[in-house]
Amino acid sequence: MKVRSVNNTIVQQRKDAQSKTPQNSSMQNNSSLASSPSFKGMDPTTCLIDFWAAIARGGLAASFTVQDMLGTNFPRTFAALGRNKDLTGKNNYKAAVEVAIREFTTGPSMFIIPALVLTGATRFSKFAGEANRASVENIATFSDIMKGTMNNLQQGAFKGVDFKAMSTTEANEACGAIKEAFYTDVFKGIFAQYEDGSDINVKEYVDLMMKAEHPDTPKRNFFMSMFNKKVAVLGKQVDSKDEVISQLSTKFVADKKAHTKGWGNFLSAKITPDTKALGINAIVDDMKNFSTDFARQYVSAQRKDALQGGKIVLEKFINNFRDMRMGSRFMTNVLMVLATGMFMSIIPKLYTRNKTNPETDAIYEHVNQQRKGAKQ
Repeated sequence: MKVRSVNNTIVQQRKDAQSKTPQNSSMQNNSSLASSPSFKGMDPTTCLIDFWAAIARGGLAASFTVQDMLGTNFPRTFAALGRNKDLTGKNNYKAAVEVAIREFTTGPSMFIIPALVLTGATRFSKFAGEANRASVENIATFSDIMKGTMNNLQQGAFKGVDFKAMSTTEANEACGAIKEAFYTDVFKGIFAQYEDGSDINVKEYVDLMMKAEHPDTPKRNFFMSMFNKKVAVLGKQVDSKDEVISQLSTKFVADKKAHTKGWGNFLSAKITPDTKALGINAIVDDMKNFSTDFARQYVSAQRKDALQGGKIVLEKFINNFRDMRMGSRFMTNVLMVLATGMFMSIIPKLYTRNKTNPETDAIYEHVNQQRKGAKQ
């Protein structure tokens, strides 16, 4: 059997259609029009595909939660509703309520509790910043790359710059310059691993990153992202932050396909050759969080003249930043595990609403009645 790609099949179909005579084409069109229905109903297959596409856009949490609900939560709740109905002839509402509380709190809490801990540690701890959202491994890798980035900036764009005399606007521009230079170095390192990767236009990736972070670029809420609804600004539809990142991912897939041989996961990349492969979206998120945190800390330290002579010993500063953020991220991971475990331990107290087990009450009552009848 010979297998052809979809694109080749489409091209061949177009050639076949062009080779037909106008008369045959006209007859075929008339025939297809005559045989086609005058209305089109709802296609369940298309609806199902659209549904799961929406869930996928919701991310891992949405995918897990929906699958957990459809696969376990609802089936177990309905099963509990009919528990012992053959003995009582009634629905077991008490059992259904307990099972529903247990199932619908267990699954979502595995994502909600860690997310709350991470948000709290990132926003309210003075020992953590946006970099706390990046993985420990990526914090270490990005710190090494940032050393080269900052060395180049200090010898170039930042040479002779008086940070203490900067206005707030100029300080923000300096942070933006750090981020752009860092993004450039990271993407160059990624593409250097591919065949003729130097031909890839890194600036386009950096521009997309900066566009996604720009204050004027709107952000879609969770449900707008799930159902792929556009954001309108002043009556005009514009790209949201997640759509810009999606454009970056699409571009990355095309460039990786063009500069690698064979098949593979074209959405994955290695920041450096000796690191593990990660999804490009995960790398982008960690790049943004790390560079935002670092740039703010660096510029703030320079403006406050925190170290001797108003000059920062760059390597020492980056190493301290790396150690602080790696430590805070490690402690946050521990707290997330402990908080989730503690919440799981109190779930039985939430759903245990009856003194006895409503799933077995009818069985015990039936057995007791049999025993009474036997004694009589």
